[in-house]
Amino acid sequence: MSSSVRPICTWLSPSQPASGEAFPFPPDVPDITGNQTLRQSLRISTGGQKLQLAFSNRYGTQPLVTGESYLSIPGLYRAIPVTFNGQQGAVIPAGDTLYSDEIALHIPSLSEITLRTFLPEPVPLKTFHWDARHFSLLEPGNRTLQEESGNGEAVSSRLLLESVLIQPESEARTLVVIGDSMVDGNGVDMDTYGRWTDYLAERFIDENIAVVNAGQSGSRLLKDGIGISTLSRFERDVLMQPGVTACIVQVGLNDIGLAGTDLDPAGSVPSAADMITGYRQLLTMAREKNIRMTGVTLVPLRGTGEYDMTGFYSPEKEAVRQNINHWMRTSGEFDAVIDSDRLVRDPVCPQQLSADYDSGDHLHLNNQGHQLVAQSVPLTVIRA
Repeated sequence: MSSSVRPICTWLSPSQPASGEAFPFPPDVPDITGNQTLRQSLRISTGGQKLQLAFSNRYGTQPLVTGESYLSIPGLYRAIPVTFNGQQGAVIPAGDTLYSDEIALHIPSLSEITLRTFLPEPVPLKTFHWDARHFSLLEPGNRTLQEESGNGEAVSSRLLLESVLIQPESEARTLVVIGDSMVDGNGVDMDTYGRWTDYLAERFIDENIAVVNAGQSGSRLLKDGIGISTLSRFERDVLMQPGVTACIVQVGLNDIGLAGTDLDPAGSVPSAADMITGYRQLLTMAREKNIRMTGVTLVPLRGTGEYDMTGFYSPEKEAVRQNINHWMRTSGEFDAVIDSDRLVRDPVCPQQLSADYDSGDHLHLNNQGHQLVAQSVPLTVIRA
């Protein structure tokens, strides 16, 4: 594949983070009891002429058996078989990722793909994306040839599918957006394409730029915990993506806010200097690959809802956030900066979100806020 297009928000988080901590949230991942069909829908960015799917058992402790899989694109294709070395169904070894055979299809940009996979045997799923912002459906029996969904269990995590690769019809560039729940879309209505990366993908179609969402809710810059740190996964999720020429990074709020809360009671608030050292490590790795880097300032921490009650905000944490934002704005070390903080903060009380852009939890953006951020992204993120 000459280019790689990942469906928005399908990066996978381990149920047992690398640090050994137990996953702190209910992951909404049921055990697979066998004789079930997993139905998932997702949207690609730029289109192309060939498609390949990656199925992951990256964090599994035993082989994962899949039966037949079929994909559909509404209005274009029905029940296209997905094969592995010419065979339907496969065994994915523990700790591994398995790529399907290439499928020759003309796929328009922004197509929504529905994938149906039969799971014949019981297996505990330990590889998932717990905040996918789209419901998957786990149906009884083999319904892989059924276009319409039936009765089943709705699951808000993305299961099994790690990525979709598209071979473009002409040379395309890939922009990877990596970060935390601000990228993942927490706060956006379920089963919508309302993240700022979704709007950016729509906006950049005419530029032949594929936008890859590598967001992971709970992710931090410096250390693992709720998901894998951006530093740890930067090579896999950014540098190794075919065709990547640019990256936007929006991460750091959880490093500051989670420290000392119930989700990280022993954690200490990192200094701005430690955080800046982390960002510089990303910049160094990217520039070795000639990848342009854009930083996103950290949005306000202070609220009156759940995040404030858990100690997500404090004057000490606010000072770190302000220092990081000042460095991003003034240092010139990033190739471009998206000043999300100035866009969405309350003009009267800049330590908190404007009510116009608050999803309701006083931390994450609503649909209007995501649209505003997407509109502000300059073309310098991809070219000088």
